[in-house]
Amino acid sequence: MEWGTLVGTALGAVLGIGATLAGEHLRWRRTVRDNRLQDRRTMYVDCLVALRRAHEAMRLAADEDHPDPQARAAKIRQAFQASGCDEARERLVLTAATDISEAIDASYHSLRRVRETLASGCTLTSDEYHAARQAHGDATREARVVLRQDLETLEL
Repeated sequence: MEWGTLVGTALGAVLGIGATLAGEHLRWRRTVRDNRLQDRRTMYVDCLVALRRAHEAMRLAADEDHPDPQARAAKIRQAFQASGCDEARERLVLTAATDISEAIDASYHSLRRVRETLASGCTLTSDEYHAARQAHGDATREARVVLRQDLETLEL
């Protein structure tokens, strides 16, 4: 048997195995990146939807007829609590980068100001509510920008 043939065969096998392993490693990294992107996208959307759901539920509660102001305030606060925005925010803040946490916190705290504005007796047509709603809208739009930027960095 010739050594050249044996060495050539062994070298071919090593190169073939190396190429296969390199390809599998790249596929694994792509899968991990895609999963991370999908997980973040889902978490971001869940949080924004929960904030939106809370706002709409509070608006509905504020628009209902209530026997007294305390009952109205309780109903508005209950709508906020039942929306799941606290849990969605905590999940995101626990795992996200600082800039994302700060952006979501700004939106969340502005929504709490909306809650307190409505619970204090302001109506949906009041200037106080419109100012609080505008501040919440601005904070949420800014949060969306930060979230999109984060997702774009993962898509590269």
